[in-house]
Amino acid sequence: MANMSGISGALWGSPRRQRRLLWVSGAVLLAGLAAILATVVFKGTGNAFPDKFSNKPAQVSPPEKRTPVSAAEIALSRRFIETAVARKDLDTAYSFVHPDLRGGLTRAQWDRGNIPVLYYQADNAKTVGFKVDYSYQSQALFEVNLHARPGTETRPSLLFFVGLKREGGKSTGRWLVNYFEPNWRPPIPMAPG
Repeated sequence: MANMSGISGALWGSPRRQRRLLWVSGAVLLAGLAAILATVVFKGTGNAFPDKFSNKPAQVSPPEKRTPVSAAEIALSRRFIETAVARKDLDTAYSFVHPDLRGGLTRAQWDRGNIPVLYYQADNAKTVGFKVDYSYQSQALFEVNLHARPGTETRPSLLFFVGLKREGGKSTGRWLVNYFEPNWRPPIPMAPG
């Protein structure tokens, strides 16, 4: 034991050897930092985008042709409001709601009434008019202003968006309701003064 401590004392005891060890450890540290920096800065990371560009012109798909709104689209939207939105005959509503709106619910889960469609008891569901935002061969969007049934504890009048989409994304597929959201934003309070 005394012999080992004597060797280590002789090895580290000299100020010259301590300075050399400090310089060598500093050089190793700088080499490690340089290697890390070179890897990150010059080579980049593994998820960098490749620099491969095509010399071919961009492919632009032609705009979808607008189509007139059919009576079937309006009837489906109205039926959706009378069933799914009003929570009446949910079993029937399930058959014409797009999977986008169903949210992965099975028919049994849908029939329980806890569905991703806002509940609103509209007094004017049978007579409300539909404003067309757009209508294409495979999708359409309408605005509808629903009025609450008297005695209900909801907003008296609310504007909704009703979206339709063709089944399978085909221009000949049957229409399904794929979107229903209110067009309402909370009022912004005025600044005092």
